[in-house]
Amino acid sequence: MSHDSSEEPLPPTPPLKRHATLQPLSREHMGGLIQARSLRQAADRERAKRLLAIASFLDAWRSEIRAHFDDEERLLLPLVNSPALRERLLEEHGTLRRLAEECERDPEAVASDAELMRRIGALLHDHIRWEEREFFEAVQRDHPEALAGLASEAAFIEEQRPGSRARHRLGVDEHDTGRNEAEP
Repeated sequence: MSHDSSEEPLPPTPPLKRHATLQPLSREHMGGLIQARSLRQAADRERAKRLLAIASFLDAWRSEIRAHFDDEERLLLPLVNSPALRERLLEEHGTLRRLAEECERDPEAVASDAELMRRIGALLHDHIRWEEREFFEAVQRDHPEALAGLASEAAFIEEQRPGSRARHRLGVDEHDTGRNEAEP
């Protein structure tokens, strides 16, 4: 079936519902997606823009992404039943850590390699999407009771990292639907 301009566009994918304990980590994914897009877009721009994108990624890495990875491994990995999901999380985190270290060590060299910048952006994007669609889904499906026990950890993450906080406050007439309002 061909898609022409007279057809109705597909409706947007509805936000995934997140266990309250996972919401801070899920909200942090938005910042990671922004960094991923910035790296991919900057790869096609002049060197100065590439260096700015790397500097922005490193700021996000130091202030949020690195700790986010550590928290996922510390808090969520023990709750995952599937060896394949466990292995993928650790492998992708390891790859992204090595690439971030490369950016830290030699941002000039990374900025000189457009394909490497695109690769870092694509890996970060794909990893976040996978976590949202598969990893987090498995954790909340298989262990909602254990997640409830991590509520104080989630509150601590929200307190420490601004990107994990809700983007709006609930009003008197609003209620929490349990979904992530900023689902990437």
